[in-house]
Amino acid sequence: MTTPDPYRRELHTQWHASADPAIMVYERLITWKGAPTYRFGARAKQGSEGVHTQLSNHFSICVYESNPLYSVYCTVGASFNVIPKSIASTGDPRGMRFEYLMHAPDTHAELACELLLMIAEHPHVHQREVGPGYVLPIGEPIIAGSPLEFLYFTYPFLDDPHIYEVNPAGEVDHPRAYIQTLWVIPISGAEREHIRTRGVEQFEEFLHARHRERYDADFDRASLC
Repeated sequence: MTTPDPYRRELHTQWHASADPAIMVYERLITWKGAPTYRFGARAKQGSEGVHTQLSNHFSICVYESNPLYSVYCTVGASFNVIPKSIASTGDPRGMRFEYLMHAPDTHAELACELLLMIAEHPHVHQREVGPGYVLPIGEPIIAGSPLEFLYFTYPFLDDPHIYEVNPAGEVDHPRAYIQTLWVIPISGAEREHIRTRGVEQFEEFLHARHRERYDADFDRASLC
């Protein structure tokens, strides 16, 4: 017997009402990772705060309990609109849309959700094109005492077993919308400088070589540089 999923039904309705592609993201996420362990709905609007109008009305964050060290947090609905300037930069009339993924320990679940909402709003609020290799300054340590003050965007190579194949799990390629999931990793100022001076590709190799050091989900880790 199939368990009803009211959220899924709402997203289907929203697709027919406003071409909101969140249903395609959610369906792909279920195929990719299964039903979420739990899901956070978006916070209500309060003045200039809250969900930006460029996001889906049904924006949420699906959480997957991966292992004892961290859970995987995935947005649904960040891709409601095209990333600014991406039609020109990609040459694709569909432009580029993004959803976002983070790894975080359960003790920082609320922080992970706040960061993901801020990340989803960022390109539309600031009219700024984001993408793999983008670095977003937070302006303060991610948690008190942490050296991590930036967010680095890349492809979800730890989560997506098909990342280097034709049809990656974190991608939606539809005639009306192209959507890619980006993995967001908190990094330090020294790591940001590494990217600036040595480039994104070398930094990615640097991360691959140090994966056992838990750089992806430890918000209080030492800088790797």
